[in-house]
Amino acid sequence: MRWEGPHRALGRSEVIALGTLLLVATAQRAWNAWTLPPLTGYDAPGHAGYILTIVAEHRLPHPLEGWSTFHPPAYYLLASLVWRLLEPFGPRAIDAGIRAIGSLAGIGAGLVSYLLVRRLGGSPSVAWVAAALVLFVPCAQLAGAMEGNEALAAGLAALALPGLVTLQRNPRRLRAAAASGLFTGLALATKFSALPLLAACAVPFARADADRAALRTAAVMAVAGLLVAGPVYLRNISLTGSLVPMTRDIGPMQKAEANLVLRPRSIRDYLWIDPDCLLRPSIFEPPLGPATLRSRNPAMTNVWGLAYASLWWDTFLVRTSLRLYRDGAHREAYLPILGIVPTAMVVLGFVLAGIDFAHTRAGARDAPLVAMAIVGLAMFIAFTWKSASLAAVKGSYLLALAVPAAVFFARGVAALPDRARSLALAISLAAAIAAAAAFTNHMLISTPAMGALGVAQWKAWAAKLPGSHIAEAMDLLLGAR
Repeated sequence: MRWEGPHRALGRSEVIALGTLLLVATAQRAWNAWTLPPLTGYDAPGHAGYILTIVAEHRLPHPLEGWSTFHPPAYYLLASLVWRLLEPFGPRAIDAGIRAIGSLAGIGAGLVSYLLVRRLGGSPSVAWVAAALVLFVPCAQLAGAMEGNEALAAGLAALALPGLVTLQRNPRRLRAAAASGLFTGLALATKFSALPLLAACAVPFARADADRAALRTAAVMAVAGLLVAGPVYLRNISLTGSLVPMTRDIGPMQKAEANLVLRPRSIRDYLWIDPDCLLRPSIFEPPLGPATLRSRNPAMTNVWGLAYASLWWDTFLVRTSLRLYRDGAHREAYLPILGIVPTAMVVLGFVLAGIDFAHTRAGARDAPLVAMAIVGLAMFIAFTWKSASLAAVKGSYLLALAVPAAVFFARGVAALPDRARSLALAISLAAAIAAAAAFTNHMLISTPAMGALGVAQWKAWAAKLPGSHIAEAMDLLLGAR
């Protein structure tokens, strides 16, 4: 199998296979959006309070006013529109509608993954498995069913990439530049994790043969992005003095972050992967004895181990329960173990793409994806170094790199001998199927509703953030039970 071989239009059987995959993923996400308990997700009450502030007061909150208000507003504006449209149908419809935003964005990322892998020379079977992984890897499923902005930002980032690959081949395509600029701006107006897209946008024009036509195209892209994202970041500077303000160091957010700090970050946390993170992929499981919410897994101080575990499992107990970890049971380890092979293919493909990136001086067709991945990983390292909290090492912070990861997966698989390639595809497909089954609500795991202690804790935090509408949003949405 040759990487970057000739691209051909999708045949009928290929369209049917791709359509079936997307239909299954859509049905599964619709089921999860409707059946999951309300406020299931990272900081879900904080996100809901942000949305309700817009709905109730017809204003954007100050970036440092509430729990999640530092996030750019695009997702919350869209979610507030959904809230208003579905309000007559009750809280359950509101919650499902808000979740549908991330669900649909995740479907879009899966489709773009398939099309880009095929466009860059991957075979239909490899592209299909790569798309299945983007759709069903646990961190993508968790984000797609949350009240939060992660999945939408990743989906918008995905939509910016086809145009950038087109511009890498021909940097004078105005339509591709306008589309990439628009989706980049929307992604940046949704979540700061989309910032690595800026590196991808620069690559097609950072070439010795760039002429006036190419520079004009770059200007079109920049203007399209700035028209969307520029007001968001100007507002941040005006109100806070920072392009990317954060609330994690103030108020009750600081206390919550400190509760997940086991020790100061060390350079050794980045130099290896602790295998115990795979075998016990929860931050709450102690080495011996039953787990409690006060216990912490010391292995999770390892940055890459925790990042990997949260890519392939529900490390922070969003969709699972402490009952899984009773008496030190390790039943949850099967997905992180299955994920080793597809992750290894991504790493192999990334290394090969990086070598081409260097040899061609960023001239390879997938160079924008390589630049985005390099900058994204560098930002992840810098962010986790600055914050020693376990919450800073969520794999979902890398979700904007899902499409580049799919392309690297295909490239890694293509580099294997025939038999090894077939085995790697089979194991990777098994990992995607197992992940889909594990996180289809009520199939293997039934997601528990927020307990009384969780409600009380969030209400206590909300009392310290007057005007955040967190308590009101909880009262309304928890009525959906």
